[in-house]
Amino acid sequence: MADPTYGSDLQASTLDDFILEVAYDNFFVDTPKQAWLRNIGAVNPFDGGVLMRVPTIFNRPMGGANAPGSTVNIVHRQQLANLAFEPRLYSTYDNLETFSLMVQNRGQAKRVTLKDLYAQSHIKAINTDVEVDSFHHGQSPVAGLITDDGSERVNGDDEAMNNGYDPGWTGNVYTTYGSQARNGTQTNTLNSTPYWYGNPDGTCGAITVENLISHIMRVQKFGVTEAIGITSQEGIGYLFGCLQRQQRFTADWKVEESVPDFKGVGFMGVMIYGDTLAPGRNWAQTLPPEISQTSNATDTAGTSTAGQPYSFTSPATTTSYSRIPASTQISVGEPLFLYSGRSIEYRPTTEPEFLFGVRENQVYNSNTLDAYIVNLALNLYYNAPRENCLGYGFAS
Repeated sequence: MADPTYGSDLQASTLDDFILEVAYDNFFVDTPKQAWLRNIGAVNPFDGGVLMRVPTIFNRPMGGANAPGSTVNIVHRQQLANLAFEPRLYSTYDNLETFSLMVQNRGQAKRVTLKDLYAQSHIKAINTDVEVDSFHHGQSPVAGLITDDGSERVNGDDEAMNNGYDPGWTGNVYTTYGSQARNGTQTNTLNSTPYWYGNPDGTCGAITVENLISHIMRVQKFGVTEAIGITSQEGIGYLFGCLQRQQRFTADWKVEESVPDFKGVGFMGVMIYGDTLAPGRNWAQTLPPEISQTSNATDTAGTSTAGQPYSFTSPATTTSYSRIPASTQISVGEPLFLYSGRSIEYRPTTEPEFLFGVRENQVYNSNTLDAYIVNLALNLYYNAPRENCLGYGFAS
């Protein structure tokens, strides 16, 4: 016997209950990283030009202690160079069936305004894509150094928080930044050395207060006073547990004016937040697969002989300052990104057509279909990479 509760006399004669003007969002997420960038004033609109140029001081005048009457050879030493970044384009697109939107989705029968819902989804999708990509890089592949193509993405954290020697959380090494070579004429002035929280055999370790202090000091040594940390939700849980176990520290959830809608953990003057879009081991299990075309899942490339998940094999030579073991299968675990507010440049265009601008065009061979496109032109980069620092390699 057929189920009488659907498609029957009851269904044909009785309206369904539908909550008015509400569509529950089970797809997108709010994040502290984007809220912080907006609230600290990191948004620096781009008025136009082929490139976004950033003057950077990389040297000093000649001189030092000298004996009286010394003869010195006086020459000019170049002290200023430019970082250069290209504007990048993020787009979302859809086909809108105007008959259903304009004839059917209206009047008393309408419970959710579909076109408004779609418009909000386009904006949320672009903001999601920008943040997901912001943890990666914006460079082309380089044999033996960069394995994936990020040339259409923003110039994100992984390439900024690098020193040209040690791998970032994706396993890539970036010998240039802003079209300038690291460790060349500009020496190490564009460098930020990643910090390894893991074990000497490449497996993940437990986060410790001592390692957290060392990581934070790499940012604070440059006089950074306005800094935050971003990690995964699992990462913030490990960090909170680490601090709570130490009797000399009191860990508590706090709210700061710079990120008023999110709670974080304060330590050594740095507020650290769990961000659902941040890279981590459970990224793919937490979020829908269509959330972004870029993945922030860690430890997905294979398994070592010891059964420990790993993401990449480290280079044959790494620096002792990074603590990353050389020629070793590396398990990334949960990365922790430390940011200096004064060094971040988040640069959307001032052109309305490409500042979440909408292009809606009739499909030439359809009587009701419209192509609906939303565009955002921007880039995200760092004017002082050394004031920011990536750490990874903890999973408990």
